[in-house]
Amino acid sequence: MQIVDSYSESNASINWQTYTNSFVAQSFTGDGGNLSKIKIYGRRRGVPTGNVYAKIYTHSGTFGTNSMPTGSALATSDPINIMTIGQYPSVDPYLIAFTFSEENKIALVDQTKYCFSIEFASGDFSNNLWVMYDVNSPSHAGNISYFVDTWQPYSTSDLIFYVYNDNPLGPFPTHLRI
Repeated sequence: MQIVDSYSESNASINWQTYTNSFVAQSFTGDGGNLSKIKIYGRRRGVPTGNVYAKIYTHSGTFGTNSMPTGSALATSDPINIMTIGQYPSVDPYLIAFTFSEENKIALVDQTKYCFSIEFASGDFSNNLWVMYDVNSPSHAGNISYFVDTWQPYSTSDLIFYVYNDNPLGPFPTHLRI
């Protein structure tokens, strides 16, 4: 597995509460490999029930300024039962892995911009998934967007994340591609 794009957990400063109709997304750049996994830095709050998903969307807007997901999801991760995620305050934030199986292992076109979202369609303000992000000094080239009835850009922050491809050798250099 190779890292496609990332923003280190050493940058974490605050959490986003993800629950019914309150999702968060991050824009990133594809590398030509097949999507394998996305990791986010977070933990559970309270006792929500249901599954959490990572979804990949086509990018719209200006990358790093007002990037937002658009259209239907291109790929959806395998579900994670939210109760299997460590709970605040007993557990510090940690990397939570969302796996993309079978037809959801889509090719991420080299240098193409995408957005991934973290979606939990249950819970409430006290029972949710906390996703860590950087609001202090974000330096990733992309940006966050959030969903509350519609997608809105949030250009002054970046999620803590890792996107992986399943090519053990990494993407092939452009000059070697057929």
